[in-house]
Amino acid sequence: MKTGKLLKLRPEPRVDSLTDQLSDVGMVAACATGDRAARSMLFERHADALHRFVSHMRGADADEVDDLVQVTFLRAFDAAKRFRGATAHSWLFGIAANVVKEYARKEIRRKRALGVVAEELPAVATPRDPTLSRLPDAIAALGHELRAAFVLVDLEGERGIDAAAALGIPQGTLWRRVFEARTALRRALQGGES
Repeated sequence: MKTGKLLKLRPEPRVDSLTDQLSDVGMVAACATGDRAARSMLFERHADALHRFVSHMRGADADEVDDLVQVTFLRAFDAAKRFRGATAHSWLFGIAANVVKEYARKEIRRKRALGVVAEELPAVATPRDPTLSRLPDAIAALGHELRAAFVLVDLEGERGIDAAAALGIPQGTLWRRVFEARTALRRALQGGES
């Protein structure tokens, strides 16, 4: 068996990258070109502050806050080409505020939609009635097309025109599917009665 010479490996001395030297404004400009190192550095510089901000704005669990911070950075990376005049810090806070507001609106719409379904339950339903606990299974039992239309419109609160575009169908088809999904859910929650 041939053996080679043993070479001592040592770490390369760290050379500060260009992104470490960039200002926040320069960092956002680099993000606009798709520079991954700049995106990573922008995240490192501002993630903690945004996490605190979203936590105070939302008062939600840690996973939800993490998701909202992630969405904030994804939107910032997409919008980096349009960044003008503000500090990166305040710009990111503005994006985060809009993300939290949109999330709150969707959450309200989702709860209202579930409330509408719950209101249409038979009059004999009581708070202890397991009918509402069957709702997730009833939604899961819908066919893919009906479920997609129902979730986009009633749970996610998307506008009809946007939901139809997302599904690649005409608006009339979307609304027919939403109607059919609601009808099927009512039937399932009422124990199969029409």
